[in-house]
Amino acid sequence: MVDVVSSSELFRLYGRVSPGGVQSNIRFWVPNPIYFSRALGSRVWSIDGVEYVDLITGYGSVILGHGDPLVKKTVEEALEAGLTTGLESELAYKVVDLIHGMVPSAEMVRLSVTGTEAVMHALMIARAATGRLRIVKAEGCYHGWYDQVYVSLHPPLDKAGPRDEPNVVPISRGIHDALVSSVIVVPFNDADALRRVLTKHKNEIAAFIIEPICFNSGVILPRGDYLREVREITESNNVLLIFDEVITGFRIAPGGAQEYYGVKPDLSIFGKAMANGFPISAVAGREDLMRLTEPGGLVSYAGTYNGNYISVAAAYATLTQLRSGDVQGYLNSLTNELTRGLSRLFRDYDVEARVYGIGGQFQVYFTNADVVDYRTATTTDAALYSRFREALMNNHYLMHQDPLFHHGLTKAHTGEEVRRIIEITEEFLRKIKTSGK
Repeated sequence: MVDVVSSSELFRLYGRVSPGGVQSNIRFWVPNPIYFSRALGSRVWSIDGVEYVDLITGYGSVILGHGDPLVKKTVEEALEAGLTTGLESELAYKVVDLIHGMVPSAEMVRLSVTGTEAVMHALMIARAATGRLRIVKAEGCYHGWYDQVYVSLHPPLDKAGPRDEPNVVPISRGIHDALVSSVIVVPFNDADALRRVLTKHKNEIAAFIIEPICFNSGVILPRGDYLREVREITESNNVLLIFDEVITGFRIAPGGAQEYYGVKPDLSIFGKAMANGFPISAVAGREDLMRLTEPGGLVSYAGTYNGNYISVAAAYATLTQLRSGDVQGYLNSLTNELTRGLSRLFRDYDVEARVYGIGGQFQVYFTNADVVDYRTATTTDAALYSRFREALMNNHYLMHQDPLFHHGLTKAHTGEEVRRIIEITEEFLRKIKTSGK
């Protein structure tokens, strides 16, 4: 082992023993990843000695801020108790009961560790309940790396097929062909396309799974009554509706997007903000569906780390702070200030851009098109976005390099930090106007 003094040096060493020098490919940046040593509140510090205002926020999982005092205290108490995993606890019950009380559709709840695992559980329940094998998902939405849903996230447009009848495009090699063929893809925000598919294939479809807000292509909000129409279409065709609320859950409102938009799915998946960055997820839904997973029931439900004591401690401390709605109100206020300020600047400087945000999550698309689905999101000017990101990074605001990423604010972020983003953006736009490019 050697002492490392820079991210570039660590990358050189790390890449020799771990592919890409990262543990999730989204963290790989060109020319090398940035490696971090600590975090507190709205700030993170790299091993290069640089302090950043964090706008990545654990990909949406850090909602209260890094090192939240109550989460830290509760986790420390859990560590002192000595319990880890493989045993049940009262604390797990308290977390489940909180979710049951906060989420409109959560008649029963079970815990797991990652969003992907929760998706796998939910789809297994849906297939068992309906006796059908196929599912429908929306293009541009992400539901983890499980074979049946690891398709059509950001497909190349020359392979994506027609907008109203997208091709099913695997994200990776190694995905089982039979599972790919069991999926149908529809465009986000297009109820008519979903209606056509379910009318034609309803006796084959177990479930329609969707992010209620398509955060995995930036921030794409549902238009009008889209989610209500989705609920009506799935019900009338006897197809289960699964909301993937891994990002929206507890962030948009205490009961997630389903509370905010007034639409109750049959099953829901939660994670991320649920424990302020600690690894935990949940499947929740109708009692008759969830009881299929009872011991001795039709559907197995397993996982050594499900309900592990440290993560449920973090979840309990986090959810108790989120159930009143005060945090969500603050995040929505902060997000509105940012999106309004940036939108005004882009108008004033005659730069084609669309700014969307809700619940602390936001993204800027450099396009003259209203972003309503993955295809319109791809019209963003990636080169201009890269320059915008560089301006913020140079001023120590940590942003992701992907122009279809969702950035975030937490309870720990301040109005002053938001106003500084607006100031930096104006400086950036002034330079563009002065240089003429």
